[in-house]
Amino acid sequence: MTDYYNRVATAFDRAAAAYIEEYAANPIMAWLTEDTFDRLCQLFPPGSRLLEIGCGPGEMAVRLAEAGRSVVASDIAPAMIAQAERRGAASPARSRLTWLIAPAGEIGAHVQGLFDGAYSNFGPLNCEPDLARFAGALAQLVRPGAAFLCSVMNRTCAWEIMWGLIRLRPRTAFRRLGRGWQMARMSAGPGAPPTEFPVRFYSPGEFAATMGPAFRVERIAGYPVLIPPPYLAGRLGQAASRLAGLERRLAGLPGLRALGDHFLIVLRRQADD
Repeated sequence: MTDYYNRVATAFDRAAAAYIEEYAANPIMAWLTEDTFDRLCQLFPPGSRLLEIGCGPGEMAVRLAEAGRSVVASDIAPAMIAQAERRGAASPARSRLTWLIAPAGEIGAHVQGLFDGAYSNFGPLNCEPDLARFAGALAQLVRPGAAFLCSVMNRTCAWEIMWGLIRLRPRTAFRRLGRGWQMARMSAGPGAPPTEFPVRFYSPGEFAATMGPAFRVERIAGYPVLIPPPYLAGRLGQAASRLAGLERRLAGLPGLRALGDHFLIVLRRQADD
């Protein structure tokens, strides 16, 4: 697994310098980020001690710390953590922030203490080769009854299938449906070639089964379903503002919640027998 972890870390290291600017300019990603922040604040009251898996440049951890939570934020990429440390150092809530370099599957070897909850935004766990090991480690780090909120790249993305077929690119349309590892591309910024690395797509049921039996499903929603994926923002950037109300009402319905670019899942730590 070390070679794979190094490959993923390299891809995200190359992306780190331009990551914040690219996402800040993407209106769909901006909507998802705001929505995720609101959901996290609803789940975890001020004073909560939280663990973040795959923090990237640290935006969410800093915002939560400034809203009264304490966050231990981890990422596999040293360059992402360097960005996060600079952001955190400029925050008045810097005393409530801890940063560490660690892949998800090894988090148990890097973190101590008990957390009131955990979260992982926008697909870091699709890059973890041993999700069951991660689930076991997380179960030892969060208290019984604690929530774990994460958004995971979905196996069946209705927008991607439709867009690929419209453009007569069936391989693109159905690329996620294969089992096992699939190649993903990560932008390294303007003028630089993208980096490729393997990821694994999950259906909500597959992901929930792998996280069990220590965690039970509380809620699942497509993320997003009606709003297109962020990579289509250049063509459909107004969709987030126009469809946000319908998205929030419909994305959790059976049948729709398994068709998003990602799915958002809230799991609860089961009490030990």
